[in-house]
Amino acid sequence: MNHPIRWWVLPLFLCCLLAASRTWAADAPNAQSVCERAASLPSTADRSARLYAVGECALQRLQYREAIKLFSELVGIDPNPIFRAELGRAYLGVQEYERAREQFLIALQSNPPEPARKLLLVFIRMADQQRTQAKDWFAQASIGEMHDSNVNAGPMSADVMLYGLPFTMTQDSMPKSDRAFHAAFSAVRNKSLGGLVSWQSDVSLDAVKYATYGNYDTNQLSIDTGPHLVRADGRTEFYLPLGVTRTMLGGSGYSSSGFFSPQFSVRVTGTDLLVASTAISRNRYDAAPARDATTGVLGLSWRHVLGNNWTIEPSLKFASERADSAAFSDLARMAGLSLSGSLPQGLRFTAVSATTWANYRAPEAWAGTARRDRSRSSSLSLAKELEGGYYVTLSWLDTRIHSNLGLYSTARTQGQLQLTKSF
Repeated sequence: MNHPIRWWVLPLFLCCLLAASRTWAADAPNAQSVCERAASLPSTADRSARLYAVGECALQRLQYREAIKLFSELVGIDPNPIFRAELGRAYLGVQEYERAREQFLIALQSNPPEPARKLLLVFIRMADQQRTQAKDWFAQASIGEMHDSNVNAGPMSADVMLYGLPFTMTQDSMPKSDRAFHAAFSAVRNKSLGGLVSWQSDVSLDAVKYATYGNYDTNQLSIDTGPHLVRADGRTEFYLPLGVTRTMLGGSGYSSSGFFSPQFSVRVTGTDLLVASTAISRNRYDAAPARDATTGVLGLSWRHVLGNNWTIEPSLKFASERADSAAFSDLARMAGLSLSGSLPQGLRFTAVSATTWANYRAPEAWAGTARRDRSRSSSLSLAKELEGGYYVTLSWLDTRIHSNLGLYSTARTQGQLQLTKSF
């Protein structure tokens, strides 16, 4: 690594943070006696005062996860900038530098006294430095069991229209359910090039192996790499990745794509992040060259931090696909909404819902009209962090497509239990 970790950075950071807390509130408890103070608080003490004292004690004892839980609850009751700063300090203890930085930025929006404001700016820069120096790579590996209600994406109804005539699908074409083993691996490397520029590279592998219908086993490899730029104020970021994806189905080649997908984000306020993205890709299908296409995508999302460490994110996306056959060329638009946050007992909850409308340019040979789809996907997940960098996640995904062509109207539900290890 170009920039080895300096042993004095984090202790200095914590000392400065403590100084900022004293700047905001001269009557804050003394750090050396906070555990004794917490233990001696009367049962009638204000809940905020008790959470603050016990949270400070957890920080002193290096119990960072406990401190995160306590200060998150405290911020939900009273979004005092001191509490935000201490929550950021707890996140630093578990090396979650982005979340720490987010809390410091929110505290900065409270217009604290000038000395505290300057210190907070120093904290943010130091958090960025720690994020860069602590590790220039990150990886995750996971395994799990999945149940899939419609492995083959079969139609909802067996009665469809082909060449203008009614037709009944065979039983083999109807939805098949199966269980599967799911394994995934991803790694990110961010190599500093000096100054504000780094080079980011991502690789991911994903494999699904079904117990009965092995011809639907899928394997996917995705790789992208490109420059990553953060402006000096830390509020604006650019990423310009170029990548490739290869997908296998049932042990044989299915599709491949090359893409360029620039991303831009700007932090408008301490609680609001605006993200814009675009992508240009060329997709090729091994056994269906008529579907080979060039696709352009434009996306926009707004991430807003709510109280008690919850985040809501609405998004819009527009896509144009030009296939070699007009029957597979379409214009699509998508609207989505996600909500995520912390629950008691260290649980992390995420809910995502999205609706996509797609209109195709021309009918397929067997259809009397061009295809028009409306698809809706909804997902829920509940994650729990375990000791040693492990996470266990229970998730559910429901996808429904309603098409004017009955052959493409499908419903699919996938439930999964996954164990993940972070490195």
